[in-house]
Amino acid sequence: YNGQVQWQGTNCQIANGRVTLSGVSSQIAAKAVWASSATNWLIVTDTSACKVAVLAGSAGNWSTVKYISCSPGKSSTPTVKGEFTVTGRGLSFGKPTYTCWYYTQFYGDYLFHSIIYNKGSMTSVQDGRLGMQLSHGCVRLALNDAKWIYDNIPNGTKVIVF
Repeated sequence: YNGQVQWQGTNCQIANGRVTLSGVSSQIAAKAVWASSATNWLIVTDTSACKVAVLAGSAGNWSTVKYISCSPGKSSTPTVKGEFTVTGRGLSFGKPTYTCWYYTQFYGDYLFHSIIYNKGSMTSVQDGRLGMQLSHGCVRLALNDAKWIYDNIPNGTKVIVF
């Protein structure tokens, strides 16, 4: 059988006899399906595919809420890999020449945040590329996706990066 089913409340895709979460890659689904989180949220980041999945539910019962393109770290400044938790957030950070908006911290200086804007602006883009490894280690997202995570994902949420 190939197609869609609902299993334990989760929409799943069956292809060639394998069951995966709907709406995400099989690699992300494999990392997520039995993962547990202290909250009812889970974020899984695939640095090779440049994708972030935001899932709601619980271990064995996750549903995809968002599946978005990102720009993780380049090879010389890679994004940290492993299991982490969301520990904080802030409106913006930057240097004299740029601003990044809506950051959510998951390990030390590693953050989910917006693409890079010219200093103080939310409309004048300095580097808006997504879908490629090019950051200094953080996970860059479109402004609206960074804001959504900032607004909705509580501290304590499990973050898996691979």
